[in-house]
Amino acid sequence: MANIWKCAASAALFAAVCATVPAQTNRGVSNHGAEHRLPLDLPPEIWAWGTGQPGSDDFKKSLDQIADHSNFGFMSTKAPREVTRPESHDHVKRAVEYAHSKGMRLAVDLDIRRARGAFLEQYPGEQQWMLRIRSFPVTGNGAVRAEIASTQLRDHTGEQPVLNGRLMRVYRVVGANRELPSALVEMKDGFRVIEQSKDRVAVEIAASAGNGVKEVIVASAFEYRTPDVFSPELIPFQTRILEQYKDVQMDGAMKDEWGFPPVYNQGAKEGDFWYSKHFAAAYTKAGGGEFVRDCVLMTLGAGGPRDRRMAAVNRYMRMILTENSRIETSFYQETKRVFGPDAIVVVHATWGHMPHGDGFKNGYDWWQAKRDIGQTDESWPLPVRTSLAKKMGGPVWYNQHHEQRYPESTYKEIWEDARAGGRLNFMSPLSLLRDKKAMRAESRVRLLNYISRTPLDCPVAVVFGHAAATNWVGPHFGDLGVDFAEDLWARGVKADVIPSTEIDSGSLKIDADGQVSFGVQKYSALVFVNPEFEPDSTFDFLRKVGQSKTYLFLRGRRTMTFDGKPRGERDMIVDSAGADPTPSRVAQSLDEWHAPLMAQYRVELPPLPDQSRLTDGTCFLARGERDPAGDEFDETFYCGLYRVKAKATGVIAIKLSRQGDLESLAASDLRSVDAGNFRLELAEPVDLALWRENGRLRGVVQGISQPPAALLELTKDWTILGNVQPE
Repeated sequence: MANIWKCAASAALFAAVCATVPAQTNRGVSNHGAEHRLPLDLPPEIWAWGTGQPGSDDFKKSLDQIADHSNFGFMSTKAPREVTRPESHDHVKRAVEYAHSKGMRLAVDLDIRRARGAFLEQYPGEQQWMLRIRSFPVTGNGAVRAEIASTQLRDHTGEQPVLNGRLMRVYRVVGANRELPSALVEMKDGFRVIEQSKDRVAVEIAASAGNGVKEVIVASAFEYRTPDVFSPELIPFQTRILEQYKDVQMDGAMKDEWGFPPVYNQGAKEGDFWYSKHFAAAYTKAGGGEFVRDCVLMTLGAGGPRDRRMAAVNRYMRMILTENSRIETSFYQETKRVFGPDAIVVVHATWGHMPHGDGFKNGYDWWQAKRDIGQTDESWPLPVRTSLAKKMGGPVWYNQHHEQRYPESTYKEIWEDARAGGRLNFMSPLSLLRDKKAMRAESRVRLLNYISRTPLDCPVAVVFGHAAATNWVGPHFGDLGVDFAEDLWARGVKADVIPSTEIDSGSLKIDADGQVSFGVQKYSALVFVNPEFEPDSTFDFLRKVGQSKTYLFLRGRRTMTFDGKPRGERDMIVDSAGADPTPSRVAQSLDEWHAPLMAQYRVELPPLPDQSRLTDGTCFLARGERDPAGDEFDETFYCGLYRVKAKATGVIAIKLSRQGDLESLAASDLRSVDAGNFRLELAEPVDLALWRENGRLRGVVQGISQPPAALLELTKDWTILGNVQPE
C-alpha cells in the first residue's frame, strides 16, 4: 500500500498542512517549540468530531481545543445531513479550510445516506423496502385477522421514516408435509384488505379459507426513506456527491457502517427480508425462484424441501455480501479518482450487533469493504481488528471508542489496543482532553508509531466458512471462529479471524516461501472452521495448505454444496489436516514446534505474558493496568535471540538485527536498556523514539527542550516533540 500519510510537497492539497508540521531532517536538533503533533508520514492520532450546522462556527471551538491542547494529528468529521445542498457544501469547505489552517487533515462523511432527501426527490421509485412475513393459525372458529406492523429503522445518520406499506401475498399451507412445493398455495380470494398504510398492513381471512387449512402466511412490505441498496442509481448518485465536493480539497472521505439499515431482531430468520424490485429481479437471475415465495421458504420452511431452503438462504445472503462489497469498492475507487490517490478512505464497515445484525446488514463484508487503514468500533473482537490491519495493509489498526464518559473504560481501551498493535480513534466529548491520565497514556503510546512499520504478529489464522456463518438454517449461523481465536489469545497465542471468501479473492494464499500468508502476515498454523457449503476451490486450497509449511487443522463437516446438493465422502478428504482441533491442541502444536528452535539458540526465558511482537520482529510491552497513565516496570525478556533488560514506564518497543545491533527503539520515561550490542543509561527518564534510516540513527524526544548527552552520543539527529498536557 502506498504511504497515504506521506506529506507531498508537490500537492496543493497538502501545502498548507505541510507548512505547519516541520519535516524531520538531518540538520541536527530541530526544536520547533510547541509543535506536538506527529509528522504526517506516521500512522495518525485520530479524533472524530462534528462540523455543526451549516452557517455556524461551532466547529472552530472544537478544532481549536484539539489543535492547541492535545496531540491529535488527524481528524475525521461527520458532515451535515443532506450534503448535496449548497449551504452544506459551503459549510464543509469552511471547516476543511479552517482545519488546514491549523495544520490538520480532515476526512468528511459523504455517504449517500447523508443525502436521502435528494435521492428520494430524484428517484422516488428507488427506495428500500422491508418484506415482513408472518404466520397466523387458522382455528376454523371464524375469520382470522392478520396484522403486520411496520418497524422503525434508524442508524447513526438518522431515522429512515416509513413512507408506505402494502400487502404482497397471502398463502395457505395445506397438507401434513409443509415442505412439499404444493403445500404452499397462494390465495387469490377468500380475504379482504382492511388496511395498507405506513403503520401496518391488515387483512381479514374468511373462515372458509380452505378445508384442512391450519395456517395462513401473510407477506407485507414497507417502504423506507433510504436508497435501495440494489438500485442501479445508487452508485452513480454516490459518485456525483463526491464530484460535487471536488473543489473542497478535503483529505479524504468517510463511509461508516455501510449496509442495509440496522435491525435489532434476528432479521430474515424472523421473517424480515430486504426487498426491492431490483433485488427480486437479481435474485431470480441468480437462480432463485419467485422472491416472495422463496422468502416464505427461507424463514418458515414452507413450500420446499430443506436442501432447497438452505440453497435459497445461501443465495440471498451472498447477494447481500456481494452487492454491499461492490458499493464499498466503488466508493473507495471513486474517492481516489476524485480527490487523488493520497486521499484517505475511512472509517469502518463493522456495526456490532452480533451475531445477527451485521450478517443481515452487509453479509460480514468487513474485509471486502476497502479502507486505507483497518478500523472497527466499540467492543469488537481483537482477532477481527488484527485481521483487518493485515487486509487493509497498514501497520496499525484503529478502534472507535464511544464510552469516553467513563474514564476507566477509556484507560482500559488505550492499553488493550496498544498491546494488540492498535490505537484508539478518540470520539467526543472534548472533556477527554482534560483527562491528564488519558492524555499521558496516549502521549506514551504514540511513541510506538515512530517505529511501527508492520502489524501485530499473529501466527495462527482462524478461517471461518463464510456461507455457513450467514446461513441461519444451518448450525453455524453467526460463528465467525471468534470464540476459537479468543481462546487462543487467552493461551498467549495471537490469531487472526479471516473469512473463507478471502481464499477466492486471492488475499489468503500460499506465498513463495511455502507458508500461508495474508498481507504481510505469515502463518504457522491455519484452522478452518465450519466448511459446510464451501466450494471445491476452498478444499483445493486446503489440500495445498496440507502440503505447505503451515500446519493445517479442520473443524466441522461439509455435507452440502452451496446450492444444497449432497457432497460425497471423498470431497471432504484433506490430507495432513488435523481433525476437530481444540484451541489447546493448536497451542500445544505450536509450542512443540517452537521449543526445539528456542533450545537450539539457547533462549532461556519464555515470553512475558503480555509481551507482543510485530511481524518484522519488533518486540514491545504496553502496560497501564495499575496506573492508567502507564505502569512503571523493570523487566527482562527475550526479543528473538537476544535478552533485553529495560526500565521504562508504559511502553517499550525494540528491534534488533540478527547481529544484535539496534534497529529501532521507542519507550516512555526510559531509564535504561541493555539489549544485544546496545546499552543506554539515562540520568533522567526520557520519552524517545530512535530508529535507523539509511544506515544512520535518528530520533525524537518528547516533552523536553534538548536531548540529554547520552542520546547525543548516539546521534546528533534529534527532533523535539512537544508533550502538551491538559490545563
